[in-house]
Amino acid sequence: MDMSEALVQWLKQVSKAAQLSIKDQEKITKVGADVLATKLTEDTKAKHPDTKGDGGAYGHLSDDISSSTGDIDKEHNGKSVAGFGNKAFVARFLNDGTKKLRGDHFVDNARDDAKNDVFAAEQAEYNKIIAKLNGGDGH
Repeated sequence: MDMSEALVQWLKQVSKAAQLSIKDQEKITKVGADVLATKLTEDTKAKHPDTKGDGGAYGHLSDDISSSTGDIDKEHNGKSVAGFGNKAFVARFLNDGTKKLRGDHFVDNARDDAKNDVFAAEQAEYNKIIAKLNGGDGH
């Protein structure tokens, strides 16, 4: 294969990568959101264990963590989210603190700690999708 053929083939691959469908983008970001949700659940259980009662109407704080495709407004645009549901306000108080409660920044720390794992998971999923688009089986 000469240089011009190699460049044409490379350009086709780059064009495919640049034009990922929203569904493919969501597959990539969902993998990262799942990793973040797992880390957030682990840190929440470690810093704020479920030791008191049944957690009230919405359950314990660590049971209120999830990830989903779509942005915060549930609009499907290639993004995915991870975080707390109905008890997000409790997590904010514990993380940021209040006038009478010193915050421990467990959410901020979990995000920072998970950052590299999130990017690695997203990169692996991206590589599978690109391999599949380029004629491989994606594994």
